[in-house]
Amino acid sequence: MLKPGAFRNLIGRAGRGIAVAVPAALLLFALFYAANRASLGRALAVDEAHVRAAYASGALQDQDWIAGDTGIGRHQYNDCLILYMAIDQQAPAYRLAASPIKPVQRGAETMCQALRHYVGSTATDGDKAAGRTGIWYHQYIHGHTMLARWLLPHLSVEAIRDLYHTAQTLLVLAGILVAMSALARRRRPAESLFWLILFLAFSRWFGLESYGQSLGHAPADAVVLGYMLFLAAGAARGGIGPRSSLAAAAIFGSLTAIFEFLTGGIPLGLAIVIGGLPYALRDTTPDLVRDRVIEAAAAFCAAVAACLAAKILLALGVFGLESFRETSAQLGVRMGMGGENDFGPLVAIKKLVKGLGALAAGMHVLAGAILAVAAGFGLWGARVLLRSDDAVLRQRSFLLLASNAAILAMLVLLWQHTIVHAWFMERVFAWTIGTGFALFATAVGYRSRSWRHDR
Repeated sequence: MLKPGAFRNLIGRAGRGIAVAVPAALLLFALFYAANRASLGRALAVDEAHVRAAYASGALQDQDWIAGDTGIGRHQYNDCLILYMAIDQQAPAYRLAASPIKPVQRGAETMCQALRHYVGSTATDGDKAAGRTGIWYHQYIHGHTMLARWLLPHLSVEAIRDLYHTAQTLLVLAGILVAMSALARRRRPAESLFWLILFLAFSRWFGLESYGQSLGHAPADAVVLGYMLFLAAGAARGGIGPRSSLAAAAIFGSLTAIFEFLTGGIPLGLAIVIGGLPYALRDTTPDLVRDRVIEAAAAFCAAVAACLAAKILLALGVFGLESFRETSAQLGVRMGMGGENDFGPLVAIKKLVKGLGALAAGMHVLAGAILAVAAGFGLWGARVLLRSDDAVLRQRSFLLLASNAAILAMLVLLWQHTIVHAWFMERVFAWTIGTGFALFATAVGYRSRSWRHDR
């Protein structure tokens, strides 16, 4: 039981985080809306020509999902969907700025075939019949669609994929180099080793070879990696202060919501705030770290909620109550309350096991084994550290366990979505792998007495 004073402090810290996050989120949402509105009506003929060229060169194909492909990427459905939403602008701008148009697939037509038919093989034979353009896609904020609208007039589809993949590669490499440089200079070695292990884990087990080029996954993934790099760089410079930690969490939550396509960014982001922030703070006093984590976690969640609420209100104002009914119905389906995809336990387990291939293409057995090893030895490490005489290590271990519990809780809450989309949702376990090995390494160092927390 929390003491009354401690409970009031918790509420007060959470309230401070919310008070900072909501205005920041609304500002960033307004900037997104302005950029989205400005992206409309820009060189649509060039956009369609780039899409046609992608089909001609093989950069786009008719299959929606290409397992094991590390060139086009595994989730081509999202690429075709986003490209379609970016170029189908047969509606008033004020409506398109609120929600893009999702195509209606005909018969056995794949999403990528729908896009091919829409643009045609020439500039004059595309299928732009009104019957294909009748669905407004209200379920997301669609920052990824806005980016595609800005980039497509200037870059080919292949070049956009290369840009996204390169950006994430550089973020991961920067994180590794920042942590190794800090270790070489003996700057906060415990924190720097933690971030080195995390970035190494993400470099292998975040599925970057299959999803790093995706028009749907890459923007949200880059936001996650960018925040991790911010924390690692802050730790290397001696740590970040309370204002920076709070502002960064609010911005991180806002950008996560804007670019999230329900690919795991929200649970992973919350986990990084809870478990990663303590390894970036300047002051490691347990009470102060607790306050900073509460503030930042509340700010992240409030920013996500504020952006989603702004999207719902925008859709209500433009499209009316039906938009809210559609969004609510989809949320119910994601939580398994829609009566669709009634999985038996064997089917669910099979999908979850196969989904481990998302961590590394074609290696779901090794990915599952690494996850099990990291979880098992990570729990052993946490047990050692929770019994240690170092209050900082005890707190950090507890928060790393809590961060993984947050991932599991959100995956269970949206269990239908998790099972159906395990083949990309389980990439969030890159955090579990990284933190598991970090806990093990810290515990081994603690037991050997060669490493104690550097205050």
